[in-house]
Amino acid sequence: MPLPSLRSLFGKKKSRASPSKTIPPEGPTVETVTAPNDNLVPLASTVAATTAPQSQSHPSSNAFFSHASNFHIENFQYTEVNEAGGGRSKTAGWDLLVSKTAHTALYDSAARFDPPKCDEDTRVEVILEIINWIQSRDDPKRLLYMTGPAGAGKSAIQQTVAEKCSSLGILAASFVFAAADESRNDALPVVATLAYQLALASPILRSEISTAISNDPHIFNRSIKKQMVALIVNPAQRHRAAFETDALPFAILIDGLDECIKEERQEELLTAIDECLLQGDSPFRLFIASRPELVIHNALQPAGFLFQSTLRIDLNEDYNPDSDIERYFQRRFWEIVRRSTDPRITASWPGQDIMGELIMYASGQFIYAATVIRYLQEPRGSPVDRLETVLSSAPMSRLNPLATLDALYRRILSKARENYSAVNNGGVDLMVILRASLLFPAVTIHRHFDRIIYPTNSGPQNLLHDLRSLLAVRMVSRAFGLPVESDGPLFSDSSIVPVLRPYHYTFEQFLRDDTRAGELWVHPADVDQYITSCCWSHIDRIRPRGKK
Repeated sequence: MPLPSLRSLFGKKKSRASPSKTIPPEGPTVETVTAPNDNLVPLASTVAATTAPQSQSHPSSNAFFSHASNFHIENFQYTEVNEAGGGRSKTAGWDLLVSKTAHTALYDSAARFDPPKCDEDTRVEVILEIINWIQSRDDPKRLLYMTGPAGAGKSAIQQTVAEKCSSLGILAASFVFAAADESRNDALPVVATLAYQLALASPILRSEISTAISNDPHIFNRSIKKQMVALIVNPAQRHRAAFETDALPFAILIDGLDECIKEERQEELLTAIDECLLQGDSPFRLFIASRPELVIHNALQPAGFLFQSTLRIDLNEDYNPDSDIERYFQRRFWEIVRRSTDPRITASWPGQDIMGELIMYASGQFIYAATVIRYLQEPRGSPVDRLETVLSSAPMSRLNPLATLDALYRRILSKARENYSAVNNGGVDLMVILRASLLFPAVTIHRHFDRIIYPTNSGPQNLLHDLRSLLAVRMVSRAFGLPVESDGPLFSDSSIVPVLRPYHYTFEQFLRDDTRAGELWVHPADVDQYITSCCWSHIDRIRPRGKK
């Protein structure tokens, strides 16, 4: 049976019930009560309560009919029907929804601590256009799709727009995909996560959504489309009046759809969005940011199913980011000048010529600019010397937009590798340890992993001396695999572990690609061999003396 359009659901006016027809309310069954006197009219009654079901007999009394007169009831039996477990049932539905929510995918999740976002005076034009489109609810195109190459700043724009929508009170829900995070690299938790945020925006929607889940506890095992109808479309349809008065937020933001690792799931989600949220009289406006992968690209072509409903922004074609990158560099270089004690740094450092070179090498990639600045701000070494390293690594060709970024990665890693090998670290190659730390993110939270893999039990911090521009250490709960802000009362020292996380996924892609990493590439088999060797060494250390 085809899904009814939202126009058919939302557009019909409510008709008044005929006097001769009774529409029973939702909830407990209504029992008709009769009396032996033929002159009495049958009555229907329900009493809402939160206690267990019970039947009670009451003597006849006109107290039940406060405005009635000139009649009496003989031998009246009144049956009180209570709704059993209604509150508990809704609580169970809510608890199930919370358990299915990918909390790490929220725009303000602790797992995304210090997410990328735009500087105050950068990307002003595109952000203003996006916000204006979201607020223009009469625009027939309800989906705004933003694309651009890796490192173009899509996620920073999404994050900034999400924060602005939240401050305006129009952010209904957000979902941020990440291929390296198993909790948000699939489209299956998307509906639950969106519904959870919608429920937080309205007690009415929370009740409707919780009830829908209680009525079908297996809803999350059904297709994305059926989930979307049950948990988003139907609750919105039943409370259309609230949406018409703008009482509820309406902006839904999805970032990094290309990070959904299964293409068939990408297509299923886009199809569900098209059929459920873009057709008919939907109250929602959707903003999706993604690289133009095949499934997404095809859906947006003139023959694709999203073409008619979508407004498209291409960061690579529609906006020149050079001026924004220049402003970013100017602000960050000024901060370095103020803090540096290097006598070679003057107020005009590094000069317009060098600034122009850096902007050219960035090729429109904010990730390049951000990586350069983080590298210059590292405490070890002078910013002047580090800037010379950056400039010496820059290729002359701009044909490959990733070439400049790759060259920067290679230069930073080569320098770090050289410094690491100069220190006594058991003769282990820095690149092998780095690949072991990033290749198996789920394993790194094992109780003994940090003692096993890192030489001299130094932990991952020892790797960061020259890699802080590329990597960050996150404290993660071993029990839940979730980031924690401190080892406060909820987390003991033994329950948290430091884990390495790259700032940008292009760095992990670089490490995995032998053609990009070159001599820095490490074969996965070498990583397996290293971890196996470390495990055996750890067993030898902890094995009781005299036992084999």
